[in-house]
Amino acid sequence: MVDDNTLFRTYKEDVYRYCLHMLRNQTDAEDISQEVFVKAMLADRSQVEYIKAWLMRIAANECHSLMRRRNKGNQKEKKAFSIHLPLRPSQSVENEYERAETADEFGELLARLKPKVREAMLLYYMADLSTVETAKALDIPVGTAKSRINRGLKMLKKLYEKSSDSRGKGSDHHVSNY
Repeated sequence: MVDDNTLFRTYKEDVYRYCLHMLRNQTDAEDISQEVFVKAMLADRSQVEYIKAWLMRIAANECHSLMRRRNKGNQKEKKAFSIHLPLRPSQSVENEYERAETADEFGELLARLKPKVREAMLLYYMADLSTVETAKALDIPVGTAKSRINRGLKMLKKLYEKSSDSRGKGSDHHVSNY
């Protein structure tokens, strides 16, 4: 069994990134991430087979709880969403601006996906869980997890192509069979 310190050091980035994408608010993501690890450290982990999937399930539940509390209280989520990566010395300011703009656009496209599909995509791609672990984290069959991930990819492609067309890029590009 993994000790508390190792558990935190190993999975803190994945849990935080997942919470950030789910909640779209840095402060909330930090708070929920902290709650996830408090719960995980107080829980009996001796029977947990997939520790990362188990942690992400706790994170998903905590994110859902926060969103439900917000909806009940008619509070709106804050708009701020961006991925802040440190500027690498080899990157120019123009390249960094373009990267940030692309991350913002991707975040906006991701936010337009249905919540269940977005959640599966985040667990699989951002938290780097396998399809089995994603299914366990979401408490759904593996086939359903695969289907949501596949549907999410198709939806993102379609949304991206629509946004490219609306900006005047790739106006000859058509979505087929989606």
